[in-house]
Amino acid sequence: MLHLSAPASKSLTHRALLLAARSVVPCRVVRPLLGADCRSTLGALRALGASVESRGDDLVFTPTRGWRGAALDCGNSGTTLRLLTGQCALLDSPSTLDGDASLRTRPNAPLLDALAALGATIENIDGHAPLTVCGPLRPGPVSLGPRVSSQYASSLLLALALGPDGTSTLHMHGPVSSRPYLQLTEDIAALFGVHWTREDDDNGLRYTIVGGQQARAERVVIEGDWSSAAFPLVAAAITGTPLQLHNLNLHSAQGDRRVVDVLRSCGVDVNAVDDGLQVQGRAHRSPGRVDLGATPDMFPALCALAATLPGTTELYGAPSLRHKESDRIRMMAQGLDALGVPNTELPGGLRIEGAPVQVPAHPIESAHDHRIFMAFSTLGLVAPAPLPVAGAGCEAVSYPDFTAHLARFR
Repeated sequence: MLHLSAPASKSLTHRALLLAARSVVPCRVVRPLLGADCRSTLGALRALGASVESRGDDLVFTPTRGWRGAALDCGNSGTTLRLLTGQCALLDSPSTLDGDASLRTRPNAPLLDALAALGATIENIDGHAPLTVCGPLRPGPVSLGPRVSSQYASSLLLALALGPDGTSTLHMHGPVSSRPYLQLTEDIAALFGVHWTREDDDNGLRYTIVGGQQARAERVVIEGDWSSAAFPLVAAAITGTPLQLHNLNLHSAQGDRRVVDVLRSCGVDVNAVDDGLQVQGRAHRSPGRVDLGATPDMFPALCALAATLPGTTELYGAPSLRHKESDRIRMMAQGLDALGVPNTELPGGLRIEGAPVQVPAHPIESAHDHRIFMAFSTLGLVAPAPLPVAGAGCEAVSYPDFTAHLARFR
């Protein structure tokens, strides 16, 4: 039985760092993920005035009153850019948020329009970085259209709750994408004593947010990341390697724990253990149609799984995949083509016909997207010869131990 531990959650680390920086009491963030994206958030918070020091594997934040506008390098992290755009709209001096060439292609217009409607001054290039943002932000009603990134809503919720006194409303028109990430934001905000109310209606979600709240937490522990856990779980399923994967909260609000249901539908035996999962058996049937509207980050890992299974698998419902670190639909389609796995692009996913994996003459391109690299590297476990995948090192964004862990399946 192979024993591995899942890395800490990237999504929760981003949110915890922001809230810890705003905490009015010293706050210790226990075992955060400090890959490149979360380091971008940490560096940006320091530039804005946050006081933080490393203590072993933890980070300790000291309250500061010195928040100021600054030039923020968000690297390749869309989460950093979007969450901190809302915080910068609270300041009375301008901040400029920018990043690498990939980040400059990612859309932000719905968030910027909402912040402008609430009084922020924003300069941008057709909704893309670099963004220059300045407050003050005022409370009031605001809305987001259907199927927009949940990061826009998380940014608005945190800004309005930590912003000026007064009551605001946020209406997210349905269908609402990536609902589990909104729940993550709500849950970790609650750990800091920051709250809002939510109502489901026939046309989406309605939030009521009271401003002037203070974040307050002395210690926050970051749980394991289900998005990253999908890769060793799929590796176990396609190779038949018995695995115990530790450091997972089986009751987490992270939507990607749904990977367990997908694996079971493929014939894999998955059971709970004290701090994670035990996986036994080899996947041998297609999961059929899988709606990824709430869990788009599972897409690359499930593509790797589907490629090994007989029959047709349809992964659908996540058009936002076109605007991640890469166009993940296109990148997975092109890579599967090179491996001889038939597939058809859909507006929000792929239709995949399982087939034996062929080794291409040239390395599979990953566009330096960590999840694309991990998906094809995982699929390489069942290739007839070593499968070259370009972009080694990018996996450290979310899973620093991925390469070492994957080698243990060989």
